Amino acid sequence: MKTTADRFEDLAACVRELHSYEVPEIVAVPIVQGTPDYLEWIRRETAPERGE
Repeated sequence: MKTTADRFEDLAACVRELHSYEVPEIVAVPIVQGTPDYLEWIRRETAPERGE
């Protein structure tokens, strides 16, 4: 799954709640470089819903 650094803890909590493993692999990998359109897509797709 992909998310931004500021939403990592929310994603990790969701994975822990839904995953069947006692200790699921939840890691953050820094993006060193990426195309502007892809990085913008990540920002757009991981933005909180209005009213969240």
